[in-house]
Amino acid sequence: MSPQHSRTRLATIAGIALTAALALTACGSDEGSDTQGDNQSAAIPDVEISYEISEETEEVSIDGELNSDQPAAWVISEGDGEPIAEDDLLEVHSANIDIENQEILSHDFDLGGMTISMADLQAGNPQTYEAFLEAPVGSDVAIYQPENGIYQGAPAVLNIATVDRVLPMHATGEPVAQSELNDALPEVTLDEETHAPSIATPEGEAPDELVVDVLKQGDGREVQPDSKVTIHYRGISWSNGEEFDSSWGPDNTGSPISFDLQSLIVGWQEGLAGQQVGSQVLLSVPPELGYGGQDHELAEETLVFVIDIVHSADPMPAE
Repeated sequence: MSPQHSRTRLATIAGIALTAALALTACGSDEGSDTQGDNQSAAIPDVEISYEISEETEEVSIDGELNSDQPAAWVISEGDGEPIAEDDLLEVHSANIDIENQEILSHDFDLGGMTISMADLQAGNPQTYEAFLEAPVGSDVAIYQPENGIYQGAPAVLNIATVDRVLPMHATGEPVAQSELNDALPEVTLDEETHAPSIATPEGEAPDELVVDVLKQGDGREVQPDSKVTIHYRGISWSNGEEFDSSWGPDNTGSPISFDLQSLIVGWQEGLAGQQVGSQVLLSVPPELGYGGQDHELAEETLVFVIDIVHSADPMPAE
């Protein structure tokens, strides 16, 4: 195996390890979670890790043997920003580390990073949740998976995640003047407390083409066609105004959700690409750009969505 192929394989495994560590699937009972937390404290390796990534520098140093047979997550450098709360949404940048050679294999610091819902992380991985809860903004968190930890035969891998900031749970851009909006689309009102949108029942004939109305103009990162987006959304059918999907939930307390833009309906792909983070967008999606041609109950429906763009990140380039 060539050195370059080996680096690529290890970087891929490290990326899988980070995904596993941040997996948002349930892990059993509360009692099991407490036990995992106790094991986590005992499993923190006795090593010192120094780490820096900037435009000029990519350095990592591991002082000690990182060879524990238990997974672990712990703070290696404490930031001086705001503390993390149990229901926060975080922007996190990460790097995949070659433990043996003490090298940074890959990182996403210039790609927009990733989002982590603390509420989902608590349910899915209490060990990693506890580490992030102890990591104020600006902290570096080491996430370690032992040999065979990802799959049989996998090498030990290390990720370092930097807590960049706490993200808002809704669009924070400047409201666009009513005179600039398309009056053929239904009115949108916002809950003063939760900022959740409500969409009035549409009137008249549905547009034949995709219509995009920017309700709030953000000034953040521009969404690319292949971006991973974190959004809050609500969707109704044009024909009857009934809600069929929402990340807000019935009580407007839901959390934003992350998607690969290319995995979504064409209307979202075309309507969100080019928009900026912080924007709130109203879309009218005709059937052919929605679920038309599919065995789907909404196949013949024009769909109306209000989408808050909370975060966007570019994909990690292939090695």
